[in-house]
Amino acid sequence: MPNIVLLVSPSCGACPSAKSLWKQLRVKYSFGYREVDITTEDGRSLADRHSVRAVPATIIDGRLTFVGVPSRESAEKALLLKMKPRD
Repeated sequence: MPNIVLLVSPSCGACPSAKSLWKQLRVKYSFGYREVDITTEDGRSLADRHSVRAVPATIIDGRLTFVGVPSRESAEKALLLKMKPRD
């Protein structure tokens, strides 16, 4: 099951759209999800580790995957790639 971390900030204009997208996808797909405020210690640590310079930023299974709000199609494709069984 993929794990999604969405980095957000209180002043981010696009963050509510990204939050809404991932919450909608949770209805259809099974994945871990958490939102992290980039102004917190945990958020700054994640941003530094992944070289995030803008929010919203989506980290899927420990890899920075999207900066900005992804299209629904791109987000679903990224999820499905992570859900495929490995050989």
